[in-house]
Order: sequence, then C-alpha cells, then structure tokens
Amino acid sequence: MAPNSLTKSKILFILIAVVLNSSISYCQADFKWDVIIEPLDNTKDELYSKTKLFIAEMWKSAQDVIQSDDAESGVVLVKGITVQNLFFQMNDHRWTYAYTIKFMMKDKKCRIIIDNVYCDAARCGIHEWPHMPVSDKYPEEKGLKTTGVNEVRYLELMAKLKTDLQTIVNSYSDYVRKPLIEDADW
Repeated sequence: MAPNSLTKSKILFILIAVVLNSSISYCQADFKWDVIIEPLDNTKDELYSKTKLFIAEMWKSAQDVIQSDDAESGVVLVKGITVQNLFFQMNDHRWTYAYTIKFMMKDKKCRIIIDNVYCDAARCGIHEWPHMPVSDKYPEEKGLKTTGVNEVRYLELMAKLKTDLQTIVNSYSDYVRKPLIEDADW
C-alpha cells in the first residue's frame, strides 16, 4: 500500500468514527458503561415499550431480572449475570459475574448504564475457585492467590467479560433504533 493511500484510509476511518460517535455519547471506564443514545424519533413511552421488549428478548425471564420498573419516570433496573469459562489444567473453570443495568428513557433519547460488575461465584469442577476481582489490570500483589489464574488468563477473562457487556450496549442501541413494528402488513 502506498503511503498516500494509507493516509487516506486513516482519514476515512477517523471520519467514520466521528460520524458514528455523533449519535451516541459513550463513556466506559473499567467496568462501568454510561451510554446516551440520541437522537431518536420516539417518545418516552415508545422507548419504554422498546426497552421492555428488549429485556424480554435479551434475558430468558424478564420477571427474574427486572428489579425496578417505573414507566412514569422511564426507568427500568435489571440485575443480570454472565458466565465466563476458561479451559486450562484439563478443567473447565467457570466464573459467574453479576451486574446492574439501568435503562432510562426521555423523549427522543435513552440511556443505558451498566455498573456494579462483580464475581458472584467461581468453580472448577466441584471445587470453589477464588472470586476474581473485576479490573482492567491484573492485581499486582498476590495476583495468582487473588485470581487463581496468571496474568494472561486473567486479562483474557476480563476481555471476554467486557465483550459480553459491550454486546448488551450495542444490541440495545440497535434495538431502540429499529421500528417497533417492522412489518405493518402482518
């Protein structure tokens, strides 16, 4: 690739990134997401309906995950879990992470906040395993004792966890942007 075309590629990438970010205000630090999705062509009530449908489709039992539901103020609080697996030492290691999601709606915009991410359970076969701290960095002091894994495996697990949580944000953003009823002639 010629140097000139590489520069053009970089400029095109930057322009695409700017356009995509212009409609979503995004903040993600460590394991907290705070994303505002706007502008939308929906009222608060329509966004509330879409949010409830999203929750019902995303989690197997919406009644089990919804902790608070206030249609009037446009806030739904969800507590969810995700299970992360790593196979090593000829065993399947499983960590269960809990998290909280707050969906907030106003006319023409909505917000999703994911936080309070923590390791709720950890197992290797029938044995308990250390409950791993959630962080972007490997615990410096007593890392192996604290996590039960080396730094490479820890960072791999944290990356998988982040990917799962980011997928929720991306899916919700896509969901609220699509029409409530896709086929009007059903």
